[in-house]
Amino acid sequence: MKTKHPSAPVQTRLSFLKHSLAAVGAIMIPQIVLGQVPVDRGGEVAPSRRIVMAGAIATAVQSSLAEDVVAKAPRWFGYRTSYFHFDVQTLARFGEIGVNVINFHAFNGLSALGVPYSPYPPIWIGPGQYDFDSLDRQIADILAANSNAKLVCKIDLNTPAWWPRWYHRTQDRDDSFTKLGKIATSEEWRSETKEYLQAVLRHMEAKHRDVIVGYMLACGGTNEWQDYSMGEESVSRRQAWREWMIARGFPDPIDIPPASVREHISHDIFRDPVEDALAINYWRFNHWLIGDTILYFASAVQDIIKHRIPLGTYYGYVLEHAKGCLLYEGHLDFDRVFSSPLLDFIETPASYSDRQIGGAGGFMVCLDSLNFHGKRLIHQVDHRTYTARSVKVLGLPIPETKDAWPDEKSTIAGMRREFSMALVRGTSLWFFNMFGGWFEGKPVMDAIGQMREIWEKRADDSAASVAQVAVLVDAESMFYVDCNAEIMNDFLSRQRYGLGRMGAPYDIYSFADVPALDLSRYKLILLPNLFVLDGKKREWLKQKICTGGKTVVWVYAPGIITDGHYDLANVEALTGVPAGAKEMTAKAMDGWQSVFAPAPNLSAETLRRLAREAGVHIYCDAGEPLYANSRFLALHTASGGKRTIVLPGKYHVQELFSGHVLGESLTTFEVNLSAPDTVLYELKSDARSR
Repeated sequence: MKTKHPSAPVQTRLSFLKHSLAAVGAIMIPQIVLGQVPVDRGGEVAPSRRIVMAGAIATAVQSSLAEDVVAKAPRWFGYRTSYFHFDVQTLARFGEIGVNVINFHAFNGLSALGVPYSPYPPIWIGPGQYDFDSLDRQIADILAANSNAKLVCKIDLNTPAWWPRWYHRTQDRDDSFTKLGKIATSEEWRSETKEYLQAVLRHMEAKHRDVIVGYMLACGGTNEWQDYSMGEESVSRRQAWREWMIARGFPDPIDIPPASVREHISHDIFRDPVEDALAINYWRFNHWLIGDTILYFASAVQDIIKHRIPLGTYYGYVLEHAKGCLLYEGHLDFDRVFSSPLLDFIETPASYSDRQIGGAGGFMVCLDSLNFHGKRLIHQVDHRTYTARSVKVLGLPIPETKDAWPDEKSTIAGMRREFSMALVRGTSLWFFNMFGGWFEGKPVMDAIGQMREIWEKRADDSAASVAQVAVLVDAESMFYVDCNAEIMNDFLSRQRYGLGRMGAPYDIYSFADVPALDLSRYKLILLPNLFVLDGKKREWLKQKICTGGKTVVWVYAPGIITDGHYDLANVEALTGVPAGAKEMTAKAMDGWQSVFAPAPNLSAETLRRLAREAGVHIYCDAGEPLYANSRFLALHTASGGKRTIVLPGKYHVQELFSGHVLGESLTTFEVNLSAPDTVLYELKSDARSR
């Protein structure tokens, strides 16, 4: 059914800040306490923010009064439908093995490969005009292939092809897929897209409510809220930037800083907090803008569904975006987005680094901070399988095939690795049949069917983290770092290689969560990018981190920017070790151990040694991927061979893929792994196994 709604009136002048933060909900209230919202001398919220605060509080009240509020999204085991064409055979096969949670796309535009994301016609076909017949046909086709399907609907908010060209108004009507940051400030785009979004939701809730179990918001580059505009100017972005600065008590910047200013680096790889202050603030604004846009549309969703079912999105790729990406693409506002009551889950693909057989895989986000804020991660398995390698788009092989799994055995071992990682780390999971042909052959489907059976019996959130190693990631510091420096890859993204192979589990948090975290369990704390310090952070370090006999590992230039000043002497003042140290240096401090690592990307061997010296339990020293919690232990290998596993207590041990019981009251065991292989052990303590 095609429907038409009156278009929202065009606003002649942007009043961006008066409308946007109403989407933040309760997050604004603690920001007043933390001093992040300007107040006048009498302690009142600055006039330019009063209407913002009113909207924020209204949203918070609405969230708190919603009926049947979802505390945390379920642990879905699902299938994501393919782009480009509707692979009905694979969808049906997943249904036959009991995979009934289906993620599908209500998409309008072209993919990054230049082909339509969806084989179904666009839904948003003109100003206020929507073709819901297209949406209904897609749902009908899914249910025809699997009558038991429960659907998670991913709604594309990107500009349809006609939108930037409407009436030749291209001055401030850009393509959000490629230039999200230039258009996210447009009230016209926001209001028209909100109208579209809510029209889709009303239709879905009226006609398909009984089969819809979740919604997702998708926008920007690859529909993952990635901003490819590199900070470029637009009319609305310039106005929003000026208002953002004035609202925070800064002088009116008049213009967006040119590339020569916003890319300027004063010291080594660091911006100077004084000389480069305008650039630092501009990049803060750009990340705030993407986070704000997500929350704006999340609020619009909750106006309709009122928390009936979980709502999620993509965001927060701080561990994945590295050189040439992290500063530019808008994902550093994740602390605010992850803590928002408007959202229930975040989806990310598995890391595109270290995907090969023998790799440790990994997550793109600070997973444990996400969990701490009551959100669920959906782990998307879209790895190139041995059958996916033959798929072509526009006559060319699909991208990212360098590390494709080469054969059937490797494909099963790789899928089991990703499954085990999701089971151990408490995420949801779905297999993404990206361009069709990903999951072919009976052995592959049988393996997925077995994984689903294990998941149904055991993915119940009863397991707890046993990690004694914590990694704390500081988003604020990354505004000061040269995003185009090669070393950017080593601070966070590549550091996952060593962490995944050190032989012990680790938890990874945002440094911003430190005040609320209980860090007493951790014996080794890695600070891979804590370059910027102030009095507040120093107090957190003193109270929570540099205490209790912990070993604290600082990397590269910790605290080099302290209290708004760049000074090499700050490094020694923080760590006790001079900044010019050429090798890793340890120093005993008052009640804790300081270790300064002048080079980032610590190896698995180095991390294992530091962990062992700190008293961390090492399960295996083979230097291969290992995942563990209080209930499960998983190993992955490319080479195979004999491995010795040391457990932290006495356990009944069973390998779940084979069903083989290794024994009772085991404190250690040996296993001979094939090549390649992934094994998953269920550990039951003596008390639980009786």
